[in-house]
Parts: sequence; C-alpha cells; structure tokens
Amino acid sequence: MPEDPSAEVFHRVCRVLLKLREKHQVLVVVGGGRVARKYISVAKGHVTEAECHKLGIEVTRLNARLLCLLLGERGELASNFTQAIMASLRGKIPVMGGTTPGQTTDAVAAMLARISRSDWLIYISDVDGVYTSDPKVDPLARKLDRVTAEELVRLAGAKISPGMSAVIDPLAARIISNFRIRTLFLGQHELENLDRIVEGGGHTGTEVVFTGSPFGSEIGIREKSGM
Repeated sequence: MPEDPSAEVFHRVCRVLLKLREKHQVLVVVGGGRVARKYISVAKGHVTEAECHKLGIEVTRLNARLLCLLLGERGELASNFTQAIMASLRGKIPVMGGTTPGQTTDAVAAMLARISRSDWLIYISDVDGVYTSDPKVDPLARKLDRVTAEELVRLAGAKISPGMSAVIDPLAARIISNFRIRTLFLGQHELENLDRIVEGGGHTGTEVVFTGSPFGSEIGIREKSGM
C-alpha cells in the first residue's frame, strides 16, 4: 500500500483473491501499513504502548472492512479465528485485521494458518523477500532465496512494538518455526502469479525451510476439498 489507501491496490487484490478462490480456500489477514504508523507516530509519547497497539489494530480492521466490502458477497469480515474458519467453510473469503494488543497481523496470519491447517502461509508486502538486514536502509543487504526457520526467528529479533516495520514480528516467526508452517515471503509484483505459485510454480521471493524432525503438522491456502 502507498502512503494512503489506494483504489488500484484494493481492486487488484480483490481480483487475485477471487481468482484463487475458484480452486482454493483462502483466508486473508490485512495489515495497517503506513497509515497505521502515521496514527501511532502522532500518539507516541502521549499514550501508553497498549493504546498505540489498539490504534494500529483499528486501522487494520478498517482496511479489512474495505477489502471485504469490495469483495462483495464472496467476502466476509471476521473478528476472530472461529469466525474466519466458519466463513471459509461456507465458501466465503474471510478477511481479518488485528486482534490483540501486543501482536501484529503477522502473528494473526501465522495463527490463522495453523488453526485452519492451511497448506501455505504467504506474506506479501513491498519487500520482495527476506534479507540479511533491512534493504531500505542497508545497501549491502542480501536477499535470501531460502531461510531456515531458526534463522527467521533470529532475524525477527525479540521485541514487538506498535507500528513496527520488519520482515516479520518475533511471535509470528516463533509460530512458523514451532509448528513448521510452510511459508513464503513475496513482493507485491508476484500478486498476479499467486495461483501458479501455490501450485508449485517458481517465484522470486523467500521460502522458509525446516531442519530436524517434524514438530506438529505442516500447515493461508488450502484445496477446496481439504479441511
């Protein structure tokens, strides 16, 4: 998303989701982006960190509501995981924003993928994958085609702050690692290729790989006949 809500971006995402839903169950979590960070920057220093988190959550929910409205009868707004799962089982595309202060929509998406037992967890943003450091500030940052779950946890760091801008938040990274959730990080230029990518096609992003013995089930996108 650019500095402000963009009709072009929202409609582009709608087209992709509706196409994906022809073959797959799709569950969506929407972030707050720069708009959320603008609100949080105004509030910081004047309210508690918890209130800053709540501000960000409200923006994510507003984005989710708008996307859901644009999806028409195929979309359904969900405020919790149970509502999202039930909407998906009814053939809808559930759309969620944030849920709880202290965790970002990264973690919401990871938990939703785990609970729904999705085959893929895919993060799409204006960064085209996972880098060794922030490519927006470090010219020497190197993109990784693959990253181990353990390395992802290390890169995510340890602290969650309101409006944080990072490859992924620490809680989400731990969920992905602990439950071995099959995860991709893609740039927004890959949006129109999602249907091909989830069916095994190549991509320009970063895939999370796992080492050692499996823990839990590999877990978002799922074939219609699944669940």
